[in-house]
Parts: sequence; C-alpha cells; structure tokens
Amino acid sequence: MEQFFKSLSIKELSKWIKNFNSNDLLNQFIDNAPSIEDIKLAKKILKNKKKYLLAQINKDSYIAF
Repeated sequence: MEQFFKSLSIKELSKWIKNFNSNDLLNQFIDNAPSIEDIKLAKKILKNKKKYLLAQINKDSYIAF
C-alpha cells in the first residue's frame, strides 16, 4: 500500500483519505476496505508530501528589500 500512496498526488491522496476515513456504514461492508493502519499510513505520507512541497516552495522563493 505504501508504494500506492506514494504514487498518488497530494490531491488524489487527500481525496482517498477523505473517502475512506469516514465512519460510513458502507465502508464496513466492503470486503477490501482499507484498515485503520492503511489510513494512518496514508495520512503520514500525505503530511510528508505537504512538508516536502512547502520546503520546495520556500527554497525557491526569497524576499528582496
């Protein structure tokens, strides 16, 4: 699952987490619903992707006076 999460964009991963993180009754009946550990891993990877993006933006920008 980790490789799958890493292959997704920030937007796609956010949407995946949003769709499967809800305590929806439908998710309880899906045989291949992700486990709680998968959701935690996805959140961790999303957080790291956002940190990396922010670092790249801050690295390339500067303020000139």
